[in-house]
Amino acid sequence: MMLCVCARAQVATPQEEAFLKAWGAHVRTPNDHKAVIEVCQSVMDKSSTLGEFLPVVKTLAAWHLLAGGKQADAIRIFESAVINDKAARPIPRFADTMARRWLTRLDHAQLEKALSVYYADNVEFPSNLAPLMNLPPGKAPPKNDRFGDPWVYKTEAFSRLSGTANQRYSLYSKNMGNKLSSLKALPAEVYGSNKSATIIGRRSSTPLSIEFETVTESGTQRGVATEGGLVSGIRFLKLGSDGRFALMIDSDCDFWVIATPARSR
Repeated sequence: MMLCVCARAQVATPQEEAFLKAWGAHVRTPNDHKAVIEVCQSVMDKSSTLGEFLPVVKTLAAWHLLAGGKQADAIRIFESAVINDKAARPIPRFADTMARRWLTRLDHAQLEKALSVYYADNVEFPSNLAPLMNLPPGKAPPKNDRFGDPWVYKTEAFSRLSGTANQRYSLYSKNMGNKLSSLKALPAEVYGSNKSATIIGRRSSTPLSIEFETVTESGTQRGVATEGGLVSGIRFLKLGSDGRFALMIDSDCDFWVIATPARSR
C-alpha cells in the first residue's frame, strides 16, 4: 500500500531550508549566474548552515561560476568539494565525483590548448604526451585526469588521406570516456539534461522507498527506488524531512536533480 508523501510528520531542518533557498534561486533565474552565486555564497559562509547539503551547493555554485565565465573561481570551488574518503556518506561522495568530472573537463581543455601550441610550432601533434608533460612547471598540463588516471591519447590517421602523419588526435579521460570528457561535448550553458523527476508517493519507510515519475530523453516512466537506487537514469539520494523534496543526481553525476511531490506541481 502506497503511503502519501504529503503527510508531513516532521518539519524541514534549517539546513534543508538553507539548501532550498539556494536551489530556489537557481530554479527561478538559471541564467542569472551572478544572482545564483550570491545566494549560494550567502548560505555557504558557515558550513553549519548547510550541513550535509554543503557539497551540493558548492558544486551548484561552481557550475554557475563556470557558466558565468569565472573559470578560476569555479575550479577553486569544485576542488573544495573533492574528498578522498571512499567511505564517505552518499551526498559528499557523489559531489566528489561531480567535481572531479567538471575539473577533468577543464583540465582536458588545458591539455588541448597545449596540443594546439605544439602543433603551431611543429606542424604536427606529438606521438605521445611526453613533450608536453616535460615542459617547465606552470606550463606543463596535468598528467592525469582528476580521477588519477593518465590521459588516453593517440594520434589518428585520416581514412582517405595518405602521406600525412600526426595531423589529428584522440584525447579523453579513461573514467569518463571519449564523448564525455570535454567541455565541447557537454557545454556549460544549460544546467542539466532533459531529465526531471516527480515524487508520486512513499512505498515503505524501512528502508525508505519512494515512487518517482521521471522524464528523460526516452519519455516518461515510473519507478521505485530506495536511497541510493536508480530510477530511469536518476539516482535517489535523500528525501527532505517534510517530504517537500527529494535530492537526486543524474546517473553520470554531472547535475543535481530535485524532485517535488506531484501535488505541488
